[in-house]
Amino acid sequence: MINRAFLSSIAFRLPFAIAFICILVFSLATIAVYGLQRAREEMAAYGLQAFSSLAKASLVSRQVSDLVSSAPFLMNAASPYRVSSESRAVVLQVDNLLQAMEPESEEAVFKGFASTRIVELLESIRLQTTALAGDAESAQQHKAEAAAALGEIATGGGIADVDFRRSLNALVQSASNSDSLFQLGELRRRYVAETTPRLGNAPPDVRVSSLELAPYERIFAAQTHYLLEMFAIRAAVAQLHSVSRALSQATESQSEAVAHGLTDDLVSTSEALSRLLVTVAAASLLVLVMTIFSIRSVMRVSRGIVALSNGMNALAEGRKDVVAPVYRGTETELVRLLEAFQAFRESVERVSRLRRTAEAAARTIRSTFRNMNEGIALFDPLGRPITMNRRVIELVGWSGSARKLPLRKFVSPIPEIDPLLLPLDNEPGTLDDRAVLRHRSPEGRITEISLSRQPDSGIALLARDVTDLDRQEAETAKAQRLDGIMRMTHQVSHEVGNMIGIITGSLGLLERETGFSDRQKRHIARIRKAADRGRSLAGSMLSIGSQQPINPDAVEVGVLLRGMADVLEIAIGEKCLLVFDIAEDLPKVMLDPALFEQSILNLCLNAAAAMPSGGTILIRCRAAGEAAVSIAVKDNGTGMSPEAMDRAFEPYFTTRVDEGGAGLGLAVVYGFVRQSGGDARIISVVGQGTTIELQFPI
Repeated sequence: MINRAFLSSIAFRLPFAIAFICILVFSLATIAVYGLQRAREEMAAYGLQAFSSLAKASLVSRQVSDLVSSAPFLMNAASPYRVSSESRAVVLQVDNLLQAMEPESEEAVFKGFASTRIVELLESIRLQTTALAGDAESAQQHKAEAAAALGEIATGGGIADVDFRRSLNALVQSASNSDSLFQLGELRRRYVAETTPRLGNAPPDVRVSSLELAPYERIFAAQTHYLLEMFAIRAAVAQLHSVSRALSQATESQSEAVAHGLTDDLVSTSEALSRLLVTVAAASLLVLVMTIFSIRSVMRVSRGIVALSNGMNALAEGRKDVVAPVYRGTETELVRLLEAFQAFRESVERVSRLRRTAEAAARTIRSTFRNMNEGIALFDPLGRPITMNRRVIELVGWSGSARKLPLRKFVSPIPEIDPLLLPLDNEPGTLDDRAVLRHRSPEGRITEISLSRQPDSGIALLARDVTDLDRQEAETAKAQRLDGIMRMTHQVSHEVGNMIGIITGSLGLLERETGFSDRQKRHIARIRKAADRGRSLAGSMLSIGSQQPINPDAVEVGVLLRGMADVLEIAIGEKCLLVFDIAEDLPKVMLDPALFEQSILNLCLNAAAAMPSGGTILIRCRAAGEAAVSIAVKDNGTGMSPEAMDRAFEPYFTTRVDEGGAGLGLAVVYGFVRQSGGDARIISVVGQGTTIELQFPI
């Protein structure tokens, strides 16, 4: 037995009301659909019948009108041939009418356009028109006989008496053209009166034989039969005209009968639709009553739910002055919700506090994770991505679409990582503890990658850009190495200079002496030349060691560079093209103009040597921030390997040993730049060219 609490519950009342309304609506729809279907079928049948009947009526009326309009034409027709052709056309029209009026069913015989009277009249017209066509053909045959006789008279020898023959010819010509029996009889009388005296016992000179008169006789006989046939044709056409009129009246009467029958059918269908409308209206009223009752119940329940929802939302917002909502209904679920509201109210404050704490921690972690300079990505034991920040995607070399890639695919841009270390599908990978490696991108960026196995067998990938750190370490080591070389070079050049000073002093004393032979003088000259060469080498070594005396002055490097254009173009040769890119309004720089020009010349010569087949040398001058000016010499030659770039500024290091290079050009430039308080660096890619940039402080 169903308990009372269930009958009072929303779970019973709302579904019951909705189901009852659905049943009523379904019943109403079924009745409406059934009635409309029947009405549609009847209307379709009536419409089809109406279209068929009206089409047949239109066809019959049009063709009957053609028949009626054809009758006067037949009465006025003088040519048997035209009468025959028009008659056969009328027979064809009648046959089409009879075929169109064949009933498709017994109901069509009753309601359609298929009157027995019309059919009888059409058959009578067909019979008379067929007979009329036969009479016309017979008349045409007699007319042909008369024409043949006339032709025989015109072509034969005939009667010897020319005047008599001409007179007879005129008579028969008039007879062949006569259109009444009276006129033909008068011509026949004249013909007999003229031929009778010349027959029988007439004198030989005027006598004519019956054989000679035979064509004339045939003309009168054929014309007589022709006129008799034409008289019969006119009588038949007059009768056909009367029948056509009767057919037209019968067609009009039958059209009125068809229209009346269709009107009765439409009235019957309209009454059926009216009854269906009354039924649908009554059912709609019942649905409306049940809907109002259901809406009232739903509104009462909704108000209770809204009150409970507002109270719970207020508690969730942290308000402490929330009171229990009031609900006066009997629905079981809402009563129980009111009981649970109190317990929910007690726990809301604690949950809100925990939520605020958790949200703050989550925001901090999320912000730190997204904005940290190091990249981090976490993968599950199967190598599927769990989470990663944008930095790790950039460092590995992907775009934002790589967040869903599995681990092996994700690290594919880094060939230094062995794929067998990483999991894929059911393979756990061979990574046990931690693996650290470095990757150098084609742009020269160095990324340190760390892979480690997590306690849950997942993989944590850490990546950081150590390009600047690695460069600083390399620059520091390089500077230390160059400084050591510079100090050693300075000491060596100082000692060499002292020894050369002793040598040149002794040479001066010897050159003052006399009595030397020519051979001895030549040896003394060689010693002097070697001493001068040694002094020059010692000066170069002092320049490398940043110990040579310089004469700095505030100069505009752009003006100096433009003034060197002619010298530089001659120095680099015809195969190379020199291009300047010098910014305007550059600040002045403190440096030695002569040594600066020598340094730019050395750099352009090196650039030309790197392009034996010719190329473009670009000299670019720009402000480097607010405290320095940058001068870059760029070529598109063979480029330098990383090892060559690392040692390029070292004294006596050269990649052109076979060409006689001494390895002092870049070393001298580096020494001059450092002695002027500036810095120099090399940017080069093998096969793409080299750029040497000099920076001088303002």
